[in-house]
Amino acid sequence: MTLAKIDAIAHVLAGEQASEDRLTSATDFARAQFELLRIRSMRAELMSIIDNNNISSQELRRLAALDRPERYCLTRRRRASNGL
Repeated sequence: MTLAKIDAIAHVLAGEQASEDRLTSATDFARAQFELLRIRSMRAELMSIIDNNNISSQELRRLAALDRPERYCLTRRRRASNGL
């Protein structure tokens, strides 16, 4: 997803007569959602590669490393939604 798409989504979320603060919140929300989708896509890709019966500690670490950025994005999205 490009920056133009994120801005378009933010304008739709904010509405036609949105204030600057509301538009900023909508942009933050759209960016956090985009990042969340990217992280979840990476996790799904890793899960499809990993053999569940014979998983290595390195593969587990790679999966666990996605948890913190995902939580961060969820928090950013929640905070941005408060401004909408």
